[in-house]
Amino acid sequence: MIGPVLAFGAATMRQFVNDRSSLFFSVALPIAIIVIIGSTFGGNQPLEIVVAGTGPVADAVAAELVAGDGVEVVRAADIDEARSIIRRFDAEAAVVVSPDGFTFVANEAQADVGFAARGVIQRAVDSATAPAGAPRVQVVTTTVGEATFDSASNFSLTSAQNLVLFTFITALTSGALVVRARRAGVLRRAAASPAGVGAMAVGLSATWFVLALVQSLLIVLVGALGFGVEWGDPGAGAGLLLTFALVGSGAGLLVGSFMTDEDQVSSIGPPLALSLAALGGCMAPTEIFPEWVLGFSRATPHYWALEGWKDVIFDNATLADIAPRLGVLTAFAVVMLGVANLQLRRVLAR
Repeated sequence: MIGPVLAFGAATMRQFVNDRSSLFFSVALPIAIIVIIGSTFGGNQPLEIVVAGTGPVADAVAAELVAGDGVEVVRAADIDEARSIIRRFDAEAAVVVSPDGFTFVANEAQADVGFAARGVIQRAVDSATAPAGAPRVQVVTTTVGEATFDSASNFSLTSAQNLVLFTFITALTSGALVVRARRAGVLRRAAASPAGVGAMAVGLSATWFVLALVQSLLIVLVGALGFGVEWGDPGAGAGLLLTFALVGSGAGLLVGSFMTDEDQVSSIGPPLALSLAALGGCMAPTEIFPEWVLGFSRATPHYWALEGWKDVIFDNATLADIAPRLGVLTAFAVVMLGVANLQLRRVLAR
């Protein structure tokens, strides 16, 4: 059983390696996009501060901050939205204005920047709320996440989004190789061999799993070595890489078992993969999605993978902490692999 599985998997892998378009999408394009996005963060950046809350006091604090040099203000509705923004490093700090007073929000992983931002916020609050010579208004400090590394990379969320996006899109579009093998009669001959359809399906699944895993590891290395991304707990990261690679292998095999032409995969696969990625949070953080959109987001494996990476990268989550998310991803993989296997058996039996 193992011999035919390895032989069939090796043959499929050779087809993939010899396909230049597949290599471009799986290797060159992800690295290029990370580099392009990364270069936009170069140079001196203004201090971005979130002002959460509504009313004249919040407006006055925001106005004082805007009047300062090198400060950009982002408005948020409440402390939950402010925490979400700080958590994903889209701003350096936040001040939440409420009837009870002012709350300063920062990420422990950006302690040096947060310290500077706190002084700027305190001066803005004093100017907006008190006449000259009056006592300073106290700003209570709260933190988001944990100090899991000395300095967080600006590319942490972007790298995780690209990892999930390209792992899935490469696996999905590579389903064309299954269609090609079916049309050439390779799968029919493999199914008629003593090893049978089972070995063929396992070999295909294993090939897609290895491809997805290799691509994921490549993006992890580029993020870590090229942009200083800290991927968090190794056990939790490995769990996410393995389960999402299984999801990718299920997606590729599923597309290859249902499509009847390689052109169908090329025309339908990328738009479908990009739509699912956008819905799952690969294009924009899910924190900004309205609640009704989040309902659809949770129906994608991308959402669960990205939420897991956010927990691991920004909150120092462990394997046990993200076990529920891994369970959902495993369920996605099992369903897709199971349906693809049944479809292949049905198609080859005709």
